[in-house]
Parts: sequence; C-alpha cells; structure tokens
Amino acid sequence: MNGEQVPKQLLGMWKNYWETYVKTLKAAEEQGDRMLDLMLQQSDLFQGEAKKLIREWINNSKKVSKSYLDAVEQNVSRIDEMLEPREKRERKEKEKE
Repeated sequence: MNGEQVPKQLLGMWKNYWETYVKTLKAAEEQGDRMLDLMLQQSDLFQGEAKKLIREWINNSKKVSKSYLDAVEQNVSRIDEMLEPREKRERKEKEKE
C-alpha cells in the first residue's frame, strides 16, 4: 500500500460512516415528524397558533439540517478531488476549459 492510498481509504471509510449516519438521521427525522403530526392532531394542548409555530419550527429545523448535510457532502467531494492523482486532476481542469 502506498502513501496515496491511505488517505483515499480513510476517506472511503469516513464516507461509509457518513452515509450510515445520514440514513439514521433521516429515519429518526421521519419518525419524529410522524410522532409530532400525530400529537398535534390528537392533542388539545396545542391550539391553532401554537401548532403553526411548531410546524414552522420543524420546517426550519429541516432546512438547517439539509444545508448542513449539503455542505458536508460538498466538502467531502472537494477532499475526494484533492486526493485524486495529479494527472487526473490536470486532465479534468483541461476538459473544463
């Protein structure tokens, strides 16, 4: 194993971890959404304005979560590009021009 393969393999392991994390996060988010929707529908505790605020909070949380996940995925792809062999990067740059 040469020195160039180690960072690539570490990045590959981290990508697998990240994908598992994202799947778990999405599953928990879906379950939480279902629970909150059910609670808001069946509970007399929350009235119209409170329900609206809770749903708005949920939507804002989803937007923040999505922007975070997108930013991490963009940075991982940048790191992946940096770890590519030099010749391959130079070819891609020439193709862009």
